[in-house]
Amino acid sequence: MRSTPTAACEIHTNIEPLGLRRDAAVMNMVGRYKRSDKSHPNRQLIDTWKPTGRLKQKSVMDIATYLQEKHHLPNNRENIQYFYKAKDELSESCGSYCSNYEAEAFAIEAAVFQLTSVFSLYPEKTQNIVIFSDSKSVLETLQNESLQNSSLKSLFLTIDSFLKTYDVDLTLQWIPGHCNITGNERADTLAKKGSTAQQQNTTTFFRTAQQIIRNNSTEEWLNGWATGKTGRSLFTYMATPNPKDSIHSLERRDQVIIFRLRTHHAPVNAHLNRIQPMTPPVCHFCDAPYETTTHLLFQCTLLQNLREEYLPPRPDAWNTLYSNSQQLKKTSTFYSQMSSRRAKAQTTAG
Repeated sequence: MRSTPTAACEIHTNIEPLGLRRDAAVMNMVGRYKRSDKSHPNRQLIDTWKPTGRLKQKSVMDIATYLQEKHHLPNNRENIQYFYKAKDELSESCGSYCSNYEAEAFAIEAAVFQLTSVFSLYPEKTQNIVIFSDSKSVLETLQNESLQNSSLKSLFLTIDSFLKTYDVDLTLQWIPGHCNITGNERADTLAKKGSTAQQQNTTTFFRTAQQIIRNNSTEEWLNGWATGKTGRSLFTYMATPNPKDSIHSLERRDQVIIFRLRTHHAPVNAHLNRIQPMTPPVCHFCDAPYETTTHLLFQCTLLQNLREEYLPPRPDAWNTLYSNSQQLKKTSTFYSQMSSRRAKAQTTAG
């Protein structure tokens, strides 16, 4: 019989609930198709969809429509139009829905537009150009991705048009951010100025929509975990998933033992009594009224010698079950030794 709270398992393994992942997949699929060319069959299918009024099973589009309203996803998906003034410093808003990644790409594209304007008005100023950016991710995308699959298609095309129009070399150079580099610090100041300006309802790229969906899904998951009623013993120490949890470096057998102890779902009498009332909840060693994981780890007097050998001097839940991998291994050994003693005592008792 399954008894471990599913919510605790999901937090422990850092895997979002299936329902949330399914909803995110639906939103991503519909968002991708709505950004396809109007002649694309999937785009036509979505554009011509009408509610069916089903009473039981909902269609994918019924679900997508509900999720669109629930997550307040942007509807403006056409290509972004740029309007920049010809001046030495540029500071513009990027729109209501814009990730940092896209803002960095817009900044590079704005610089290319500005250079195009200057070279057109003053041909004598045409020269080789170096554009500095502290966004390594954008520069790596420009270097490694193809035009067809890139989320930076507009930037690709702008740079390509610039190079074909002017016989110059254009170098995109990465520089580290927040290192007191004068020009970059000034660019950060202008970026903050643009972020505080009135944001227009500009178009939204699929990458940004995906980020919105991901953030909303994670927020809904963690809110559900925080307000849930199961797995509270784990929630006390893991309000959010911990990818750096030392348990991940243990062998599978030890991971299972530690997880069971953390969630108080180890096969000890108090827990077995919840599943099968015919099992008495008393401690097998000292006849305490309830044999819980807490009792066995920290309280049972007949296990003191094992406790002194494998657990910290002043054991508690934190330093025995959420400590470094060495201590978690010792705690697992403590439990195995205790279980072995328990099995021998039961055999002797007949």
